[in-house]
Amino acid sequence: MALARESAVFVWTDRALFVGDRSETSLHSHHALELCIALDHRGIHMSAPAGPDLRAIPGAMVRAGASHQLAIPGPKVAVLYLDPQSEVAASLEAWLGPDDIRALPATVVQDVRTRFRALLEARSSGLPEAESACSALVSAFTEEVPRPHVHWRVRKAMERIERDLEEPPSLEALADEVGISASRLRHVFKEQTGLPISRYVLWMRLRAALLRALEGATIAESAQDAGFSDAAHFTRTCRQMFGLPPTAFTPVDSVFVATENP
Repeated sequence: MALARESAVFVWTDRALFVGDRSETSLHSHHALELCIALDHRGIHMSAPAGPDLRAIPGAMVRAGASHQLAIPGPKVAVLYLDPQSEVAASLEAWLGPDDIRALPATVVQDVRTRFRALLEARSSGLPEAESACSALVSAFTEEVPRPHVHWRVRKAMERIERDLEEPPSLEALADEVGISASRLRHVFKEQTGLPISRYVLWMRLRAALLRALEGATIAESAQDAGFSDAAHFTRTCRQMFGLPPTAFTPVDSVFVATENP
């Protein structure tokens, strides 16, 4: 079937889905838990510095923060990025076990591949269809695993950072706002999110800048709006966290943004 669109991005508050062309990425790591599946029989190659080196697998799951690189022999791929504090992340992490990267079972990928391909085959496909495809993929690995509890002070600090990405408060001001010492906030924030506060700010700025770019802003405008010092800083950060420059994500044929989670 001829494709109605070559690529599409779907964004919710705790996840994002890219469907389209990807050839390869350099070594990188990011804050999201990642599920990647090939949209044809040629599969993907996924590797990490200390292993594993997985070749021609139908798909892979990557733990948040794990360094990895990706190559895609075929023309299309679907990549789902999940906030590690989201409701489904604990169950997916449980499926990973001790591994940072694990190949997805072929039977699972075969069951959901047509759903992701359909997002490119019909112009009418939007957020409901993307939500259904993502749910079908995630449900193959989810069990009743309790969601990790994020302390309300950490959650409040995260929300404060997200509101003021251009000029986030200092550690001391943030700690005063949530009612604990700066040293305690630094410790508990990293313990619960997996990132130092400065790295979390950078991750949220990258998300905001990429969304602006997807909506049509220039790289310079996107960098400025998200609080990066300049376009070069935005580009370096994108390469570090996704193994690609921002221009690799744009343009896409369709961008869908939800105001709440599915």
